[in-house]
Amino acid sequence: MLKVLATATLATLCSSPALAEGQTGDPRYLVKAWIQKYDKSFVHATGWCGTGDLCTLKVGEHDIRIRFFLSGESYRLSVRATPDDPATCCVFANRSEEVFVGGGSPHAEKLYFRLPDALADKGRVEFGTLFIALEDLR
Repeated sequence: MLKVLATATLATLCSSPALAEGQTGDPRYLVKAWIQKYDKSFVHATGWCGTGDLCTLKVGEHDIRIRFFLSGESYRLSVRATPDDPATCCVFANRSEEVFVGGGSPHAEKLYFRLPDALADKGRVEFGTLFIALEDLR
């Protein structure tokens, strides 16, 4: 069900004029990213990644970082907010700053606020869900 919802959501995104930061050379992947926040608001962007192993896409006030492996089918994903954001986002369900994605598109990951150490034992506070789809252009 989640895959169907993510596919439908990403398919309806309009192509925004966003470009992936620091990309040079020929495009290798078309990237569509959508952050559905816990309050049901959302931000999205469409861009491309080149042949380098690191790609950054600006989605709202967040940087989506994709670190590709040699195979090109799996990658590590991280989401970073602006440094002056008082409620620091984002960590994944395992409380790490990066998550391994073994393939499959679209892909969805729950995002959580990074809590101060003093509150870490209180549980997680959900930020929202990141939906991401990569299309190989080769």
